[in-house]
Amino acid sequence: MMDKFSTTLIAVLLGTGSIMAQHSKTVDTEFSSVQLDSLVQNYVRENHEMQTLDGYRIQIYSGSGAKAKAEAQNAKERFATAFPTEKIYVVYNAPFWRVRTGDFRFRSEALPLLNKVKRTFPGSYTVRDNTVRKKSFK
Repeated sequence: MMDKFSTTLIAVLLGTGSIMAQHSKTVDTEFSSVQLDSLVQNYVRENHEMQTLDGYRIQIYSGSGAKAKAEAQNAKERFATAFPTEKIYVVYNAPFWRVRTGDFRFRSEALPLLNKVKRTFPGSYTVRDNTVRKKSFK
């Protein structure tokens, strides 16, 4: 014998077009192919228009306080001297000054540079950053 739940589950799996929600309300799950195409096109367009992505950078300095801005500038200059071909970003997000480098989509891509940077900046580490520009990826 099948209970009501089993019957409903089988009906959903067989594609009846609706499912039972809380309080016995039905939710329509049928979409026309035109609606699905429209949803996919909107998704693709919005992703294409995005200028930044979630990615990773290497943080070489973070500090707050009266001397933090000067220390960030000093870290930036030391980094630029040691790694002249790498991009460097100085970011102020109250109360912290941060110095970061790199534009990586995945953490694993940052590891080779991180190993080199740690020789000069031993406290460096990877951080998630949602301001990585898409154009920066190779």
